[in-house]
This record gives sequence, C-alpha cells and structure tokens, in this order.
Amino acid sequence: MALSEDLINFDLIEEHKENIQSLPSGRSARQLVSVLSPQPSGKPVTFEETKTLNDAIRQEYEIELQSIADADDPISIYDRYVKWTLNAYPSAQSTPQSQLCPLLERATKAFMSSPDCKNDPRYLKFWLHYIRFFSDTPRETFAFLARHNIGEHLALFYEEFASWLEGAGRWNQADEVYQLGIEREARPAERLARKYAQFRQRYEARPATDNEPSSPALPKVRAALVAKLDPFAPAAHEEPQQQARSTPSMTTTKPKKQKMAIFSDADTQAPPSMASSTNGWDSIGSMKERKKENTIEARPWAGETLKAGKRVGAVTKMEVFKDPD
Repeated sequence: MALSEDLINFDLIEEHKENIQSLPSGRSARQLVSVLSPQPSGKPVTFEETKTLNDAIRQEYEIELQSIADADDPISIYDRYVKWTLNAYPSAQSTPQSQLCPLLERATKAFMSSPDCKNDPRYLKFWLHYIRFFSDTPRETFAFLARHNIGEHLALFYEEFASWLEGAGRWNQADEVYQLGIEREARPAERLARKYAQFRQRYEARPATDNEPSSPALPKVRAALVAKLDPFAPAAHEEPQQQARSTPSMTTTKPKKQKMAIFSDADTQAPPSMASSTNGWDSIGSMKERKKENTIEARPWAGETLKAGKRVGAVTKMEVFKDPD
C-alpha cells in the first residue's frame, strides 16, 4: 500500500529538536516540517532564500498594521503576526532575525489604554510570551499587569503567575495568587479550581522549609505619609502684607541662598505621563532601554588613539623546570 502524502516526517523534527523552542500551547508538526524541509529539488533552502520569503511576509503584516485603526478586530492582526513569527522561526527568542522581541513590545503597548482588550486572552498571551522569552524580572512584570488590571478576570493570568512563583519556590505566594483568582471569579472558573486543587496536592507534599518570603505576591500601594504639598510654597492664607514683612530687605541683609528643591510626587507636580492612578507603573520600557548602559555609543575614529600592548620579548620568559637527575 502506498504511503499517504499526509504522513509527517518526524525524523526531520528529531534532527532539529535542539533548535525548536517549546511553547505551552504546543507546535504544529506539519508547520515545523514545512519550515525545516528542503526544496522539492532536494537542495536545502539557503539562508538568503528563507530571509527573502520571510521579509516579504513580514512586510504584508506591516502594511496591514498601518490601517489597524480601521480594523474591526485589531488584536487579530498582532495575533496572526506573532503566531507566524513563532512558526517561521522555531527558535524565535534566540534568533534576532525573527524580530520577536520588538514585535511583542509593540503588541503589548498598542492596547495598554484599551479597557476592552485588557481581558482579551490573545492580548494576555502577548504578555506571557514576552515574560517567558525576554523579561529579566518576571515577578515585577506580573505585578505590572496586575496594577493595570490586565488579565484580571482571566484564569490564565493567575495560573501562569502562580506557576512561576511555584517554580521559584514561593509556595505561599502562589497559593495567595490562586485564592485571589478564585475570589475574583476569573474565567473559566472550573479550570482555575481544578488547577488550584492540583497545586494544593503538590503544596501539601512539598518539603517543609522556612526560607520562603513572607511578603505578599503583589506589592500594595501605600498611601502617602505626608500631605502632597510643596513645602517651600507660601501659605495660602497668608496676606500680601505679611509676605512683604516676612521678606528680608535687600538693603539691610544679605540675600539668602536658595533652598534645595526636594522632589515631590504630588499629582499636580508630576508630568502628564506619570500623573495617573498607576503611580509610576505606566510603562516597563523596552529591552533596548533597559540594556542601554551596556551599549557603547558609536563615535568617529578621528582623533582616537589605540593603546598598544607591551613589545614582544619585553617580558621574561617562564623558566622550564628541569629534573637534575
């Protein structure tokens, strides 16, 4: 009996398994084979041919994003774009040509101010991909999502956050996150309750330890300890005559030095981008911004001098040990 053309060559996947990044949702074996298979002529696909094809497809998505304001479902464009990137580049997180990191940064920032998108599973998955592949501080990123109510009513947020805390040995915090999700009736509730029951079994069977942090899983915003007033501003009830009398005369006394201005986080003094209910949690920045200290700024070579090392032969050679016998 002839072999069916629908059969998948798993031997090809086995040969490249070290270069394939696993995904929680799994990968399509058929798509992997189509990416890793050689040309019909039997010759392997060259890097330039693959790059040309992927650049053309990426350009189509970029053109579609230019009219995203007129789309009925704008998240679907980024959703298809991200899925294509993960399929076209099996090791996308470690392949700069995939441009996955800037794509996820764009996708996550595009809907930050949209209340309708905050509890869309597709939007939450953008953040989860970013946390899994690129975030250097996953716990702070999860706290950032909680501060902006992203995934607040989705069980997936609490499951992923609790799973990361469990992997980090923060069992009590993971239990707190599960209970918070159940309290908020995150959907689907049945799956969240099942995940929590499985976690409790592992929680009871875990080895006892006293090294777990006692801090809450999500940091709480404390109220200001002092009134949000400018300490150097004149009193509002002070009359102009009293101000004039309290002002030292320039002819009789020396002018005093201007007092050092102390930063105040009052909402009236904060810039527009910071004067919101998130109290400074408006953006986590980009990977490029966080690593800018490790990047040397390019500058012209004109006028630069190279520091040469010592001349060859200037250092005494190491004496080789000789056995007297």
